[in-house]
Amino acid sequence: KENLCLYGHPNEAWEVALPAEEVPPELPEPALGINFARDGMNRKDWLSLVAVHSDCWLLSVAFYFGARLNRNERYTILASVFSPCEL
Repeated sequence: KENLCLYGHPNEAWEVALPAEEVPPELPEPALGINFARDGMNRKDWLSLVAVHSDCWLLSVAFYFGARLNRNERYTILASVFSPCEL
């Protein structure tokens, strides 16, 4: 089977596809090889592995964009999540 990647889209949909020839430099590269162990693993364990790969990629993207925010932008995001007394 082909080496597949798990891609997340802005509309919250996921796609399993072949790796892109080139990943745009503004995004972290997706984790490769989610299907390497698929045939030798229990389905539940394999799905857990896929979840870990997707979580890691989402955290990479979040930290990448978060590092570009200035103080006011970070405060705006935190203020929308937490109540004013928690900040």
